[in-house]
Parts: sequence; C-alpha cells; structure tokens
Amino acid sequence: MLLDAGDTELFHSLESSLVEALPKEACEWRRSYGRAVKSVFVSASFVPFSKEILPKGGNWQLTHQPVFHIYWTECMDVDVYKMSVRDEIEAWLKTLNQHNIQDWMIVIVETYDLRKSNKLLPRTTVLDKIRSDFASKHADRSGATLPPNMLTGELQVLYKIRGDFASKHADRSGATLPPNMLTGELQVLYKIRSDFASQHADRSGATLPPNMLTGELQVLYKIRSDFASQHADRLGATLPPNMMTGELQVLYKIRSNFASQHPDRCLSVINPVRSESRSAESWRGLLTRIRLLVLSAYNRTLLKFEEFIRDQRERRNELGWNFCHYFLLQEELAFVLEMLGVYDEALVQYDELDALFTQFVLNSNVGDTPAWLGTFQVPLEDWPGIVLDCNINQTHRGLIGECRASLLQFRGYLFTRQCTMLQLLSKPWELAQRCLPFLHNCVKELEILEVAAPPGAVACWLFLCSLEVLHTCESFQDGRHVEACSLYTAGLWAYARDKLHELGALCGLLPGCDPSSQQLHTVVGLSAGMGDSREHGSYPTPTDKLKEALSSKEAFKKHYLELAELAMGTYKHIGRIRSARLVGRELAQFYLLLGERNKAAAFLSDSLKTYEEEGWRDLALKTQLELADCCDKMGDTERFVKLCAVIASASELDMPTRISHFDKMTAALRDLRTDPPLTEPLSDCFSLGEVQVTLGKGGTITKDSPVEVTVDLDSFLPCPMGGCRVDLSLEEVKTNVSTGVPAARPQEAPAERRARRGQASQPPSSSVVNTLAHRINVDDPLRQANNPVLSRLSMVEHLDYQQDKSLSSASMASKNTKQFLRRSDSHGRYRKTSVAARSDFSYCLSAEDIVINPGRNTVTLRCKAREKGLYRLGQLSLHVASNLEFLSGTLTPRVGFEVTREPPSVTLNMGGKELLAGLEQNMVLTVSSGSQRIEEGACLKLHASRGLLLQVQSSEESLCHEILVPLLQTEPFTTLSMQLRVMAELPPKRDSSVIEHKVMVQCPWLVEDRIIPLHFKPPFMSTCRLHTAQVRKFVQVVVAGLTAQMVELREPELSVMSDLDLPLMSLNPQHGQKQIAGNNMNVSFMWEVDVDAVQDTPPIKTEFSVKYSPINDVTTLSSEQLFTTYKCNFDVQDYKGSELCRSGTMCHLQLKVTRVNSGSHNSLMYEVLADQTMWAVCGRTAGVISLETVDKQNITLDVMPLIGGYLPLPGIRLSKYIPADHKSPGRDMSRKIELSSHPRLEPFSPGQVYNSSKAQQVHVITSSTASQDTSQS
Repeated sequence: MLLDAGDTELFHSLESSLVEALPKEACEWRRSYGRAVKSVFVSASFVPFSKEILPKGGNWQLTHQPVFHIYWTECMDVDVYKMSVRDEIEAWLKTLNQHNIQDWMIVIVETYDLRKSNKLLPRTTVLDKIRSDFASKHADRSGATLPPNMLTGELQVLYKIRGDFASKHADRSGATLPPNMLTGELQVLYKIRSDFASQHADRSGATLPPNMLTGELQVLYKIRSDFASQHADRLGATLPPNMMTGELQVLYKIRSNFASQHPDRCLSVINPVRSESRSAESWRGLLTRIRLLVLSAYNRTLLKFEEFIRDQRERRNELGWNFCHYFLLQEELAFVLEMLGVYDEALVQYDELDALFTQFVLNSNVGDTPAWLGTFQVPLEDWPGIVLDCNINQTHRGLIGECRASLLQFRGYLFTRQCTMLQLLSKPWELAQRCLPFLHNCVKELEILEVAAPPGAVACWLFLCSLEVLHTCESFQDGRHVEACSLYTAGLWAYARDKLHELGALCGLLPGCDPSSQQLHTVVGLSAGMGDSREHGSYPTPTDKLKEALSSKEAFKKHYLELAELAMGTYKHIGRIRSARLVGRELAQFYLLLGERNKAAAFLSDSLKTYEEEGWRDLALKTQLELADCCDKMGDTERFVKLCAVIASASELDMPTRISHFDKMTAALRDLRTDPPLTEPLSDCFSLGEVQVTLGKGGTITKDSPVEVTVDLDSFLPCPMGGCRVDLSLEEVKTNVSTGVPAARPQEAPAERRARRGQASQPPSSSVVNTLAHRINVDDPLRQANNPVLSRLSMVEHLDYQQDKSLSSASMASKNTKQFLRRSDSHGRYRKTSVAARSDFSYCLSAEDIVINPGRNTVTLRCKAREKGLYRLGQLSLHVASNLEFLSGTLTPRVGFEVTREPPSVTLNMGGKELLAGLEQNMVLTVSSGSQRIEEGACLKLHASRGLLLQVQSSEESLCHEILVPLLQTEPFTTLSMQLRVMAELPPKRDSSVIEHKVMVQCPWLVEDRIIPLHFKPPFMSTCRLHTAQVRKFVQVVVAGLTAQMVELREPELSVMSDLDLPLMSLNPQHGQKQIAGNNMNVSFMWEVDVDAVQDTPPIKTEFSVKYSPINDVTTLSSEQLFTTYKCNFDVQDYKGSELCRSGTMCHLQLKVTRVNSGSHNSLMYEVLADQTMWAVCGRTAGVISLETVDKQNITLDVMPLIGGYLPLPGIRLSKYIPADHKSPGRDMSRKIELSSHPRLEPFSPGQVYNSSKAQQVHVITSSTASQDTSQS
C-alpha cells in the first residue's frame, strides 16, 4: 500500500498508469544477511493520505499498512511554492516524522509544452527550492530533468547519448571537450591523460590551489568540488561558466543544488501523460525509482518485523504468551512474501508455524499444557472440510485471532495456506505428498489433546480433506504433474475409502445392515456439522459427495466402489501391487456382504496369488480360509476341495481346523465327479525327500528286468489317506548319435532351464549316464539354486584405530548396499508356477493301493524296463482319490538310469585246447540267453564253410556241413552248453599259417545270421629239398611238427606226377622205430633220383603222401596227406679253386663250366659275386660263354684278396642267356613261343646248377716286404 499526498487531481490522472505499469517489469530484491537475490514484481495500491491509516505502535499488520509515501505537485512557480506548497510539504513531512516514517518521495510533474516554452528559466526553480528545503539528506529521492531544447552544443550530444544508450546508467556517459578548447593547466592534464591514462582516466588529475586557477580551470575545480566531489571520474562535460549561456546556466544551477553536500529527495517528471519519446524516458525513470524505493522500504520494514518475530518466539515459554497471536504475527510476514511473489519463503513461514504448534502439542503430552493450548481442547461442534481455492478463510483466521478456533479449524486453515503456496509454486505432487501425513498428524493431535468429538465427525473431516486434495490434484492436466501426483494420490484414495467405510459402518450403510433411528440421527448430525457446500460450478464438491453417500445404502455402495476402484487402479499404475491386493481383499469382504461371491472370490484369488508368490504365509492362510468359505457357499466344489487340502496341510493352523477341512475335503471328493481329475501342486500337501534308483546285478538294468525306485514322501495332512496311487513318470533321453550329447528337452520345466543357464557350459561327455544321478535329496535346501543362504556377500573389513594406534573397533561393511537394501517389489521375482504341466505318464513307475500316513512315508515304485536307452525320472503324481491328483514339478537334479539290452549270444570254443586241422575234435556250443527268454522249441541252424564238417556229439549221424541244434527253454541270464564234433580238412601246406573256417549261425532272435570264425592250425608241415652229390640227385622231404599234439607218421610215398618215367628209390626204413612228429620234433624222408635213366630233364612234379594218426588215439585214423609237387631239372657244374695266395697280390681265378646233360640252352652268362671287403675283382665280372660245340669252358679272372685268413671263394651265378630275336620256349612248355627284340636272362631252376666249390675256402697269407708271385690254377 502506497499513500499519496499533495495534488489529488494530479495523482488521480496518473494512478491508473502507475498501477498498471509497476508490475510489468521485474526488479531485483537484494536482502540483508546474505540471503539470495530474488527477482520480484512490485504491484501497489495507492490510498489517499490520512492520519488514521498511518501505522501505530505495536501494529504489525504489514499488508494493511502503507509502506511508502509520495507527495505529488505540479507547481512550477517559485513564488507560489513559497506561499503555499512549501507549507503543505512541511506539514506532510512533520506528520510522517511523528510516526517515525522515513520512506517518502516528492515528485514534481512538469507539464509545459517543450516546443513553446521559454528556454530562459529563472535561476532558482521550484525543484531547487524543494531540494534545498526537504531533500538535503536524500539525494536519490529527488531529481530534475531538463527539456532537450534547453541544451545547446556538446550538452545536447551528451543528452542524446544518455537517452539512447544509458537511460538506466546515466553515470556511465559523459562529454569531453576537444583539446583546442582547453588552456593552461587543463591542456597539461589532457595531455597526461591521453599519453598515460587513456584507459584509466580516473587515475590522473591535477590539483592546484584555487587561487592559482584561472579561467576555465577554476570552473572545472568548482564543478568537481560541488557536483562530483566523491566521483570525479563521473563528471563528463566541463565548461567554464563564462562559456555557459541560457539553459546551460540553469543546468549548472540545478547540478550545484542537486549534488551538493545535502542532496534532496525530489524527482521531476516531464509531461508523463504524453506519448513523446523523451517524456517516456522520464516516466520509466520514475517507475524504476518507485520500485527500488518500495523494495528498500520493505527491506527495512521486514528487518524490523523479523527481529520482532524472533523476540516473540523466544518468549514462548513465558506466561501470557499466546500462540494464536504469534501465529497471526508470523503469518503477516508470509502475507508480505506472498504479495512480493516469493512463495517458497512464504511456505517456509507456514512450515515453521506448523512445526512449532506440533512441538507444543507433543510437549503437552509429557508436561503441562499451556493455557492457550487449552482453547483447542474444546469439543468439536462443526467439521467442515478445507477449501483449496487460493483464498484466505477470514472466518477461521478471525477465530484464530480470537482464540476461539477448534483444532480442526486451525489445522485446516494452516494446511490450506500451505496448499495455496504449493499451488502457486505449481507443485501439486507435493500437495498430495503432504496430505496424508497431515491427516495422520491431526488424528494424533486430537488423541493427545483429548478433544471430544461426535462419532464420525473426525472421519467426515478426514474424508472431506482427502477428497478436496484429490480434486485439486486432478485439476492439473499436465502429464508430468499427473505422473508425479499418482505416487501419492493412490494412498489418498485408499484413505478416503477407509474413512467412508468407517462412516458406513457407523451409520448402518454397509450391506446386510439396516440403519436404526439412532444411526439416522447420527447421519443428520454429521451432515449438519459438515455445513453447506460452497458453490463450485458443474461438478459436486466433496461435501456434496459425502452427504449423498450417507443419504442411502445404494449411494454409499456407489461411492465406496468408486473409491475402491480408483485406489486399486492408481496403486497398479504406480507398481504397488501389494497395496492394490490389500484394497482388493477388503473389497472382497464388501462383496461378500453384498452376496456377490463371484466378485469376492476373484479379488481373494488375486490376493492369495500375491501372498503365495512373495511368501506371506499368514496372510495367505487367512485368505485361503475366507476363499474356501466363499467357494463352499458358491458351490464351487473343485476349488473348495483344493483349498481344503491346502488348509488341512498348514502346520500354522490349529489341529481342529485342519481336521475339519480334511473331513470336508474327503466328503466333497466322494460326491465329486470330474474327468480328468483335479490337479494340485504336490508341494501344497506333500514334500519329496530322498529319491533313489535301485540298480540290478552288476549295477545295470537290462531290458524287461524290474526297476525299483524308492521315494521318501512327507505328508502334511493330519489324517491317513488310504487307497492312494503313486506314479513317477519316466522320460527317455534322446541322444545325438554323432556326439552322444542329450538332445534338447522342450518339455523341460522353466525353472530347470533357468538353473541350467546359470551353469557353465560343459564339453560333450562321452557317456551321458555320468550326468544322471541315481540318488538325490529333493528337499535339501543346500541343493536349491535360488537359496539365499548360498549367495555370496560382498563384505569388507573395516578397522578403526585410536590416536595411539590401538584398535578401537572392528566391523564389516558392504561394498554394495543396494544388494541388501533393495526393495523386492512386485516384479515377478518371487512368482511361482501354479501347477506344473503334466508329463507323459504312459511309461512310469507305479505303486498302487498304498496308505499315506502323516509324516514320513517310504514308497517303492516298480516297473519293467523297456528298450535300451537312458531314462530319467520326471514328475511324481499322487492320486489320493480317483478325482484328485497331486502333481510335482520335474525332479531336480535329474535322477535316472540306463537300460542296457543284452541279446542272447552263441559261441564255439575248444575249452582251452587248440583247433587242429585234419583231426576230429570236440567243441562246445555255448548259448547265453542274455536279457531274453528262450522258448522251448527254438533251434539253431549251423552252416559250416567248405572244408569243415560238424555234428552234434549225441547224434549218431555222420559229419556234415549243415546241422540243426534244438534248444531247451531257458530263462534270462542263463547259459546252455552242447558238445559238437568238428573236423577241418588239412590241405597241402608249406608254412605254418592257420586255416580259417566260418560257421554261420541262424538265431531265431536275430534278423541277420551271425558268423563265427574258427581258426585251425595244421599239426605239421612238410618241406622238399633237392640235394646233389656229384652227379647223384636226392630228394629230401622233412615233416615238421607244429603243435603239442604228437602224430605218428607211416607209409611215406613220393611219386612223379608227369609222364616222365623217372625212377625214385626210397631210402626210408620200412620197419623199426616209429616216426613221430610233434612240437620241435621233425621227421625226414629221403629218395634218390636216377638221373641216368633220362636224357632230358624237364621240370618234374612230385607228390608226397604219408599216413598219420594221433598218438593218444586208440583208433588209428588213415588218411593221405598231399604235398607240393617239385619239378627237378638240373645240370652238374664242376668248380675248381687255387691252392695258395697272398693278400694284396693279384691272383688268378679259374672258372670251369661243364655240361653234364644235354639241354636246349647253349649260351650261358656267368657273374662273379665277390664280397668287396674280401676280394677285389679286376676286369670283367660277367661274361657270356657258349657250349654249343664243346661241353667244357674255362674262364680265367684276375682277383686280389684284400685281407688274410681263410677266405670263402667268390660266388658264381649262371643264367640262361637268350639273344635278341631268338625263339625260345618259356618255363611252361604249353606256352607259345615268344619273340624278344632284346637279349635277356632266365634263371635256372633249383638243382639244375651244381656248384662243387661252394663252401670251399682259400688260405690267404699276409703280405710281406719281399712279395712272391703265386699263381693259382
């Protein structure tokens, strides 16, 4: 509030413009005590001056007190000013001084025409007089503005620059005269400044005594001393007085009066109502000056006021101190800050009052209650809700000032003012955030102060406040505000619903209740206490809604359900599912009262699901009891049976309750007809303990053999269950043929896939069986993948030491606090699957008609092993009745076994003896049934390869190549043995290699025939050699024994297989010692060949035969043995060596070739084969000789022995030499005659060349100094 005095008509002509123009521009408000600079808008209301309005001592109502005073005048005549205006100003200032007011300003409005007015003004103007009379100490509150047409020369330029660029900073512009206008000392000063202080002109100057200054310099000195004594650098244009004319002399006079040692508080405004540009500048200067002076006045006033407030607060423990009066006092400060637009600081004032009042209430609970606080303990007579319309509730404020306000009225008024500040700050989310703590605080203060209230009055007030805040938050349509508010409005919707439910229970409006007359009177009383609702446009106010809700049961139901849905929806929107489920559970109770059990069951089921997922066991049990009762009344037998089973298994409940629900379950199961049966998780009523697979003999399980699995099952039911059936599914592990790695399991449970993903990848295993366990403990907590006990804590050691380096304390600190402090919200972390998907139970282990007793039960499950492969245990199914099945999840870790298939096998063996060809022996045919059963009448068909004969020993039939062997009935894993007689033919053999035969066995259990290889060893072998003694020929046959079996040989025969009549004379004994061949025992037979009986000796084929029999045999078996036939064509050659030779001396080697029998080959090639370490052959080592005309040829060669001693003669090799293009038959006489274009060699057959010098040695003596030549013939 600003008071205007002086010319009233003049001010009224300017008032509207001032009121409109002042708040358009912001102004910086610089406050004391280091407070932040605020940018505020100054808006003012002008009131005519009156002594009654002036503040009186002790009155701190700042918003109703004038803070600044302005005197307006347009007097331009000095005489009129002296006669009347001066006395009025003196009287006005005297009045202000009497009230200790120092914030004032005098404004002179000059309204003359700038174009027509006389430029020559009187030397003393009204402004000069006012400044000299009233503004000697306040230079900033007075000023003069000359019209531009009064300025000439350089001064007009200065005025123009200030008007265009420095209107707000007039002290930053000035004029400087050119140097040619300066004389004397002034030129010296100008020169110094231009040379050394061009950028810092204020750092140079001339100081001369006044009597030494002449001319212009005296004028400069005078101006500086009068006008700018403290700011000489801000003096611009300086003209000597004798250079000033007309208007310039007036300006000089104004400056000398305006900036003297006693400045004034006056301001001159030129033509403010006109739209001229230069008048607008003067008007802007006035507005700026008013803003600054008003803020300065407020600053001084608030400093005093805050000092007074602090003093009053410090006296709060004195007798007679009243909080209500103090509240109004500090609220005045908040009003001022609100008026200036500093809403955050105004909110701080209200928060301080809130905290102070709360502290008083809390202290009264443990100490004496102040007298003023007793006024808030009066019983509640009305409880109207708060109104958040940014208006001040003067009624409640007046009651607070009179100390007659109730606690709810005071609290409501204070919270309303806080909400108003928050709305002005555009913080609706904080408004919602503060509401719920405020309401709880009010309820607590009512209890502490023991304020009496009618039943339901406080609930009505709480409901109205909550709904008012919610409607206020909904008025903010910005999406950012809506999201921020939703975090806090959800709790408010739920709180309003709770209070409405409380009122409904009080007034008999809940379903199933009929309001009594007393309750109807209660409704009337509550409605009266709420008062009349305010006019609020189209939509109903909270008071209207509450009155409507209390008017009837249908209206109450409508509003209650609306609030509940809003609360649940908002909770879900912000992710607080637990709170939404709690509201839903209470809403289910409401629907149960309405009889709408289907809706109630839906809400209870949602709540139960959340409680089970997050492990709220007690809440889950209570909800299950309510849901079971609901399902029983609805007739939902299937769900009722499941719930009864869970309730009966809950160890937290008392035994009668559990037994009661168990009996209800069994009774309902008898009447229930459902297909397929009901499915329930096994973990609800049972717990799996140890699961162990019993392996068969040898630690393996074969096809068709029994499989046993032992399961420890813990029952939580209170009573035994008879006639149960337990099934345990078996899953075959499909393996990859190439790698042996189990194939993917799409039916695998999600929990198992998650557990396997957390493990490191393992290389492919060679045996999948190693990955399957045979025994696990399912309920072992240490084997659970998500066991929090096994999680590794990130902890570090923290040691504190004292100053003497001794240990003060030791503690453990966590590196990651979020690991422990994070909030497990409804993000699906603890969700569990309801019922696992049912596996394939077509192949399973079963146990029927068993009794499940409470506690630990050991159940043995059996089945017959199927085909070969890997099998693992899947799910366990427990049928407690034909229509109720408990199904477990997939057993983890996986338990399994391998089924190995052992087909029947057939083997032939000698029982440790060797198989010998040519002898009849006994063999054992062994048939092992393996994992199969051999039925009676089955036969084995044995087919032997060529040269092998066999027969069953018990049969009298002869040996043959194919036989049928009947089998007896044989159980699995038994062995059947039968004796067979076998004999393999002995072919002609030159070596000891085995003779391989095969027996093909046709089995009825095999698709393909099985081949059994048999290896027979020959009992002996024979070799034939041709010996030559001069011209006689002998054939030797040696029979060598190869085995330990002794064989007697008799009647050896050697015959020629060709048409050639070659006599053979046996040299073997006919009688006498037996010829026995065995291991390392040989028998030799000899025949002489009569070579004289034939002229030509082509290759001869012979046949050797001998009869043999085992020594140990009683009966001699006769058979003929065929040997390889030898072809014998041979010539006899004579070779004669020398007598004596010396090493290192050349010797003669004579080669003599003699033809014994006539032959077709006359050309021979000889080759000397000498050991190079013993002999050195000189000359040719090979040559061709001809025996076509003669029968003997002599060749002499030169050789040199290299070493001394007995040296063997060099070897000689003779070959048939066949010239080129020579027709000659090959070895085979039946072949055609061959023609060759190159000469070639053909070797002689064994026995055709006889080397008579073979194995002879020559004595070579060591060489001496006098060597003698020795010749050899």
